[in-house]
Amino acid sequence: MDGSSAAEVARASGVPLAALRPGLWTGEDVVELQRVLLCRELGLAPDKETEHADRGCASAADLLPLLEAVRARVDRQIASVRAVAQGRAVTPEEILDGFGERPRIDEDLDELGLAWARAWTAGEPVDSPAARSVADRHRALAGPVVSEALAAVLDRHAAGVAAYARDALSGTG
Repeated sequence: MDGSSAAEVARASGVPLAALRPGLWTGEDVVELQRVLLCRELGLAPDKETEHADRGCASAADLLPLLEAVRARVDRQIASVRAVAQGRAVTPEEILDGFGERPRIDEDLDELGLAWARAWTAGEPVDSPAARSVADRHRALAGPVVSEALAAVLDRHAAGVAAYARDALSGTG
């Protein structure tokens, strides 16, 4: 791509033209906008402090596993709602599939646990950019809290990681 006008980028992205910087946009500029929009969509901090993959929203490509996990969860929710509407869902498991705190992507949870453990063992304050970034990923994958089941997964990486994650998620230290 040689370059695109701000108007072309606005049309393609749905972002109001007034919110974009004027002038010619390079391919790299458009990819950066994709990253920022995806981070916002997933509830992650899109700021440049979090350029490393283990610290949050590095690139759209780095977020593919998380985006796919979100899609899988939404697909389960759609199937559940459809089954209820058609009278096929009768058990709580069928009615609530995809809702609540039932993360099903063990690898993503394990990576999340490792990210929390790295921040904890590195002595990162709970309000540091690194901890905030992991908290953003946590919220997108597992919600805003640390359940007992998730605490067991986190503490498997290092004792105290679950408490650290709870403090970072609540914004206390």
